[in-house]
Amino acid sequence: MISDFIIERISKEIAGEIAWSENPGEAMKKWRRIFNVTQLEISKKMRVFSSVLSDYEKGRRSPGSKFIRKFVISLLEIDEKRGWITVKELARNLRLPATALLDIREFTKEVTLEKVVEAINGEVLYGKDELNKYIYGYTVLDSIATIETLSGYEFLTIMGLTTERALIFTNVGTGRSPMVAVKVSFLKPRAVVVHGPKVVDPLAIKLAQSDGIPFILSRAPDVNTLIKNLKSLQG
Repeated sequence: MISDFIIERISKEIAGEIAWSENPGEAMKKWRRIFNVTQLEISKKMRVFSSVLSDYEKGRRSPGSKFIRKFVISLLEIDEKRGWITVKELARNLRLPATALLDIREFTKEVTLEKVVEAINGEVLYGKDELNKYIYGYTVLDSIATIETLSGYEFLTIMGLTTERALIFTNVGTGRSPMVAVKVSFLKPRAVVVHGPKVVDPLAIKLAQSDGIPFILSRAPDVNTLIKNLKSLQG
């Protein structure tokens, strides 16, 4: 399973390189070959003649934004049918945890922790006196994939541009493992959110208290709703 965030990030990387290239056709050909896709395959997916794609790659035509978007989406759809082979490799090259990282954003304006709690239908288990503090972004992780796939260094990279953020773990059992991971990390988020547990392990709350990190239980109905509501805070 590849998160929408990873797909969006890689899509923008590819489209941006093509759009900004002095030779967009060569850039398109490069990415087509990186994805190991023939002109015939992608032209069928895009529903254009292969000769049209050839014209773009040879510089006889200049692609507009709509064509580039269609081209990138087609590459990704082909790769999805192959099990995301190329996307997973690109994610590794970009140091993006392909299965663990569900979303990561920097807020474009100041957002209080209280607003985040409201957005995720949260219950503050520790740190109610910190609700007026500002946070500047969030990271959403699948807790099981994080434990199974992330190295210590990769865990540090998911903090984004600032540690003044909410670190949100989904697919959580009791909340103990996420707080243990935070406890042993020398970078601490402004707040930790867990989504999934019906009952939170008291040890998780104690670990949050020992580090002085607000600890919040999200009761959002599902992960998609959780992320959607977080994104709305940027508006």
